[in-house]
Amino acid sequence: MLEPPPSYTSPSTVSLLPVYTEIHGANEQTLAIQPLVPSSVSGLDYEYSTKHMSMNLGRRIHGTSAPSYGRNSVIQALITIKSFKHVKDISVTIWGKAIVTVSDRGFPLFHDVRIVLFHTIPLWSSSRDGARPTGPRTYPISYPLPTYARSRGTALPPTMSTAFQSLDVDVRYHIKIDMVRQGLHRHECTSTVLFYLPRSVPTSLSSVTSAFEEVEAKSEAEEDVQWKMTEIIPNGNRNNVILQSIRSKVQVQLLKTVSVMINKQRVRMDRVMGTGMVWSIDTGDDSGVWEVTGSVKGGREGGEVSWSLTHFVEIRYTVRLVIASIEGFPEYKHDEVVQLVTHEAQDLELEEVRERPALGLINVRESAPSYNSTLPSGPTNVRLP
Repeated sequence: MLEPPPSYTSPSTVSLLPVYTEIHGANEQTLAIQPLVPSSVSGLDYEYSTKHMSMNLGRRIHGTSAPSYGRNSVIQALITIKSFKHVKDISVTIWGKAIVTVSDRGFPLFHDVRIVLFHTIPLWSSSRDGARPTGPRTYPISYPLPTYARSRGTALPPTMSTAFQSLDVDVRYHIKIDMVRQGLHRHECTSTVLFYLPRSVPTSLSSVTSAFEEVEAKSEAEEDVQWKMTEIIPNGNRNNVILQSIRSKVQVQLLKTVSVMINKQRVRMDRVMGTGMVWSIDTGDDSGVWEVTGSVKGGREGGEVSWSLTHFVEIRYTVRLVIASIEGFPEYKHDEVVQLVTHEAQDLELEEVRERPALGLINVRESAPSYNSTLPSGPTNVRLP
């Protein structure tokens, strides 16, 4: 049985207590405060290495396969150069590109690339910095992501990949370290993709425009896109039989439209994202104006967003209302452009929340058949980047 420790208050044990001294004994250790040295833990950090260098992009706090960033986020990295032997230049490049590809049974007919982001950070150069360091060096870098795409005047688009039958649209972001070495020594580089996943909220009606033409639009931020449309019934006829017939004949759909510019012609493809339901039909007064209210599913919550690049590509959503022909009235169809966003305005009141990535935008590549397409006539030339 273990004996209890001696009492520090009993006079009989005072002589047994050790004498205090600043010099530690042979079997004692000293704790000292040291400056924090950046380090990584295998599997917990986004780290990419070669023989002579490594890049650490921080902890995997979002659980994504690649580093993820929100709107106006800052890309921060630690670049470690293990050896400068034979090194001539070292630089970091961050870039993003939008890619449009049109194919026919696997054969590419058209390919176009637009650079939406490009930034280079020089780390070290023999001509500028002189003698090579004799040991490893670590360089911290910091780059705030811009709000707008390069030379486009539109918001920086999110990382995405979508396929509409013969049309593929991809937006990708990358970061790469280049080490140029002298003579016949091997050039080294390491790189990784970056996920840019900006959170968004509804904007004012006047600011929602098409990449190809001016349009009017309504803004909604929910997974269920709520809609309210006004239908005019001739002669103010409010017969209850017609009312019930209209309810059964109303069809509401949410369409996703991808439009691209190919050889100065606009190519448009539509897909039905979901169908809706009618909540109520308000016949109002005798003016003949009936108000139909309902909702339509907007796809996966936080996983769809409207965006565009001027005169190149646009992702747009439309609520389509169709009333089949009844009681002698012709079929009626109306399309209303809506803006899909990732969050409601009140969800992003704090700046730190706005800068977090919208993880719902990480999607599995879409490959469902398209609902409708409009392709340019005549031959299409292949345009490589």
